[in-house]
Amino acid sequence: MKHFIYTTCFLLILFSCSEKKSTDNTTETVDKQIIPFTEMVERHIEANLEIPSQEKFSYKIYKEHLDNDTIIDAIITVNRLEFALEEARKSGNSAKRAEIGFTGRYNYIFYFDGSLDKISPAVPVPSSPHAKLSVEFVNLFNKNHKDLIVDYTIMNARYRNYFAIFNHTPKQIFQWKLYENLGEDTEMANYIEYEEGSYSKVKDILIYDGKLENSENVENIYEFEPIYKKTGALKHRFFFLEKERKYFTKK
Repeated sequence: MKHFIYTTCFLLILFSCSEKKSTDNTTETVDKQIIPFTEMVERHIEANLEIPSQEKFSYKIYKEHLDNDTIIDAIITVNRLEFALEEARKSGNSAKRAEIGFTGRYNYIFYFDGSLDKISPAVPVPSSPHAKLSVEFVNLFNKNHKDLIVDYTIMNARYRNYFAIFNHTPKQIFQWKLYENLGEDTEMANYIEYEEGSYSKVKDILIYDGKLENSENVENIYEFEPIYKKTGALKHRFFFLEKERKYFTKK
């Protein structure tokens, strides 16, 4: 069972990690003077993902300035491991699903826009549900607000998605592999840095040869917390094009 932090003021919520408690998911518009923020989040998740009352799921709330206004926003990550295991059981193919780490649409992010006081629809991050999403923030566009980094695991590989907020909506602007073949002889890793933009004011993303400093004797590939080290020369430089709202590289 999870423990709720009951508060009516979102600005007091620095971080929340919780498991689902049964709530009425028929109401999406709520009065936050009566309903605590965490309960509003749960109701939105349940309604948007059509989660039945008996299913347990976990979520985390990260607050940050994610657009150009002065009001705090938030990223909410959701993990539906129990649902993934139940789907595999019902499919009659649990062994095969286990071989691929039960990979599917079981991890999600939601964006809470502080100025609109509104939570976005779910953004799925297909990945292994045994590994919850890892969230970080970085200044790519300017110093006034952060942009979102989401790391996720697919079997013994990890990937990174970058999101920026456009018109109150998170949009993926870049994706790259962080490592693959964890714990094997063919293990490979990349190291990422940022520099002043080449074609816009948005920072470039630089990809270097890298390695994992702590990958020996990995006990659980889904709980592994990587430490990256730059080991080689620059492999790729990606630059942001405002018109396309994505990163590109020269051929």
